[in-house]
Amino acid sequence: MSRFGGVVVRRAVPCVMRDGVKLYSDIYMPDERGEFPVLLMRQPYGRTIASTVTYAHPVWYARHGYIVVIQDVRGRGDSEGEFAPFIQEGADGFDTVEWAAALPQSNGRVGMYGFSYQGITQWAAAAERPPSLKAIAPAMCPADLYHGTFYPHGSFAIGDKLPWAFQLARDTARRAGDAEAAEQCTRMMRHPDDWLFHVPVTDRHPLLERYFPTYYEWCEHTEYDGYWRERNWLPRLAECPIPALHIGGWYDSYLMGTLGSFAALQESPGRERTIHRLIVGPWGHIPWGRMAGGADHGPAADGDIHMEQLRWFDYWLKGNADADPSAEPPVRYFEQYSNSWRTARRWPAADAPDTGKSGFRLYLSGTPKPANGALGGGVLAPSPGREEEETADVFVYDARLPMRTDNCLPSDRSAIQDRYEILVYSGEPLDRTIHLFGSPKLVVRCQTMGGPTDLVATLTVVKPDGKARFLSVGRTEIGRPAAQGAAAAGAADGDMADDAEPAAEASAGSAGEWERAAIDMRPFAAALEAGDALRLELTGSAFPLFARHPNAGPEGRHRAGEEKLGIVAVAVCRDNGGAAYVELPVAPLDDDAVGG
Repeated sequence: MSRFGGVVVRRAVPCVMRDGVKLYSDIYMPDERGEFPVLLMRQPYGRTIASTVTYAHPVWYARHGYIVVIQDVRGRGDSEGEFAPFIQEGADGFDTVEWAAALPQSNGRVGMYGFSYQGITQWAAAAERPPSLKAIAPAMCPADLYHGTFYPHGSFAIGDKLPWAFQLARDTARRAGDAEAAEQCTRMMRHPDDWLFHVPVTDRHPLLERYFPTYYEWCEHTEYDGYWRERNWLPRLAECPIPALHIGGWYDSYLMGTLGSFAALQESPGRERTIHRLIVGPWGHIPWGRMAGGADHGPAADGDIHMEQLRWFDYWLKGNADADPSAEPPVRYFEQYSNSWRTARRWPAADAPDTGKSGFRLYLSGTPKPANGALGGGVLAPSPGREEEETADVFVYDARLPMRTDNCLPSDRSAIQDRYEILVYSGEPLDRTIHLFGSPKLVVRCQTMGGPTDLVATLTVVKPDGKARFLSVGRTEIGRPAAQGAAAAGAADGDMADDAEPAAEASAGSAGEWERAAIDMRPFAAALEAGDALRLELTGSAFPLFARHPNAGPEGRHRAGEEKLGIVAVAVCRDNGGAAYVELPVAPLDDDAVGG
């Protein structure tokens, strides 16, 4: 036992799991007598770090009257056993919570906190219902791994998951005493491009094969199957929910997981007591500051997040009535460009006005010029075009040279929008401010030659200085004959289901039928001001944000080799029937904005 930063610290304290494996923790305690609630973080990266890349150090929480336990999960750091990501965290989390509740000076009430993997350990433990776990604060993480982070738009998030796999392999190599392999993994973790472009995706890199083969399970299970159902805790959580403070970032790669978990659980029993709150800030995964993507979000960008978390646990673990979460709306979010924090009654904002009737449906239109590139003739118009004949814009996607989108930061895309492999539709400058909050939806009619392939939509806002800053992205697969047949039938009947799914492969090089494609895009919140203009990009890839489509079929997306990487032409139809449009999510504003 020692004293550090004004609190008592016990290092490397063992906790024995039900199977006899010992997990080790550091414990930070107030330097005073009395009983205190426990805050538990379980993580795989070395317990000394304690997620201080985004959180206050455990000393800070201890000085606010908490016993803080930071534990190395099984097979990581000093803890015994083999590391099996996610699947081990339920039982181990249960055992650790009950052990922590019985620590000297504990009042028997435990909360869990942490982000990313440290958030996932909370969902896994909560699903096991340990009696002493009273509240959690999972940040930037999903309770449903498949939809929430690994395949958030139906495509493997290779740009996010491959470097992380090398990071986990690095730590396994260190435990094994293989310093050379650990150094190589560190290089690959920082500079993964060579292997990001390598195909087939399922080819085994020797470092991952030896030290983190789990990565290939993620690659091989491309559909939501039994593997991913075992890693989805939402059904069990809904049966017996626990108070949860969901924390997300608009630019975070795990955003879909954060929002999906909150949306599913906000309707669970106990909601009348506001047992679920959602805070979404202007943050990427790391850090939670004001300068994400090179855009200054202002001095209020941190959202006072440290104190928000402290108030949450003060209410649920200490019974502090002054911190009652029901005193304010359950959703608090940062609005980009106004640099303000706003509130909402729920997510998604179901009480938003009908965007189609209120004028925030923008239609794909154009001029006699082709719509390729930002200087082309593509237009986003407030009403359907009046062309007497259907007009098609065409882009070509070469799977050997995928168009690049590295992340969802609000970076300037004006340079890439000059590329002719992208269809670009630009709106007129706005004459007033509009507030957007939610998921845009794109609907188009399209045709492939040489498919199947991906259709990727990216929405940006063009500021008066000419910079086109990222707002949203989404993708879907097009060009499979079953979908085309359903689309043709739907078009003939005037009623096609949004979720018609393709089944068979097109003949190589053949032109398919026209089909309807609908894309629910990534959510965002922004105040677009007078003088701003919206811009839509359509192309075949957003790599490595999404694993590239090889434009080949029978082998599967991740098994296609270099020789299978093909070239596809995609035609997008705009006509006077209003069949091609982007629908924008209008924010129902009933609050006073804070910040700016």
